[in-house]
Amino acid sequence: MSSYRIVFSRQDLGYRISTLYRQQQFSIGILDFGSKEDLLATLDWYLENMNLSIHVLTTEFKMDRYDIQDSYPEVTFIVFKNDTTTGEYINAMADECYTDYFLIVRSDMEIIAFESKPLLEVMKSKDHPVAISPVMLSSSGEIMPTLRAPYIRGKEVDPQSFQPDIESDSCQPTLYPVLCLGLYDRALLQRLRGYDVDILGEYYQSLDLGVRSWLFGYKMFTTRNLAVRFPNRVSVIEDRSECSGMDRFYTKALSIKRVSGKNMVSKWKPYVDKKVLSEEVKKKQVNLQKTDFFTLIEKWGE
Repeated sequence: MSSYRIVFSRQDLGYRISTLYRQQQFSIGILDFGSKEDLLATLDWYLENMNLSIHVLTTEFKMDRYDIQDSYPEVTFIVFKNDTTTGEYINAMADECYTDYFLIVRSDMEIIAFESKPLLEVMKSKDHPVAISPVMLSSSGEIMPTLRAPYIRGKEVDPQSFQPDIESDSCQPTLYPVLCLGLYDRALLQRLRGYDVDILGEYYQSLDLGVRSWLFGYKMFTTRNLAVRFPNRVSVIEDRSECSGMDRFYTKALSIKRVSGKNMVSKWKPYVDKKVLSEEVKKKQVNLQKTDFFTLIEKWGE
């Protein structure tokens, strides 16, 4: 039984009939993470400025309280019965949006750059990424250090943070999309089986997807052609505290070492999920992984 329902936009029926023959390239998924006023202002701006299919990812509680769906017949609402994880919202967007690429934003932020032509060139290139993470600006206009590089401190993965170079038009590698925000390749995300919803923390969900992408030979980038601003934040603080399912990330990320071109499995103590190790790492991942996390650290930025 599905954990969400869909309130389709007015044009959705006609779009679904024609979708086999003509697909839109971009759609937008808005995470309803602010106030009602934030959401209304965000919807009004996107409807006025971007001629794209718009989806709102929200909950029954908020929909009942807001009562706005009739005022926005051109918007599709993906409505979850209960609060859920960011990753589960994004997986639902990937299942329902019917576009090649989709942009995930939040209702409490503003988009200040979306250069569709260069972004599309990157997403259509041979070496295309799973996701392009945006450059993020604070309420004062300062660039936040949202580039992430792989690093291990002791027994724990502890990504390093850097500021993206906005003077360059090139794409810069990043380990994972901070706050799960960014432009996603829908088919590639689904090929990787999306976000792991058994990990309950947003940070570890995003870290898991990013690391999994790089280990399987796919990349993630940041570019100034996609940028957002948080009008009420002076910084982005990720909650990196331990969460349920965290061992799933560590087991997938660090249980394989590549030796002489072959993948060897060994437990990364103290973080081991025995079921994931047996059913995913040993049966599937060991045959598909292209590199290991330790090599990723060594060769990062080459």
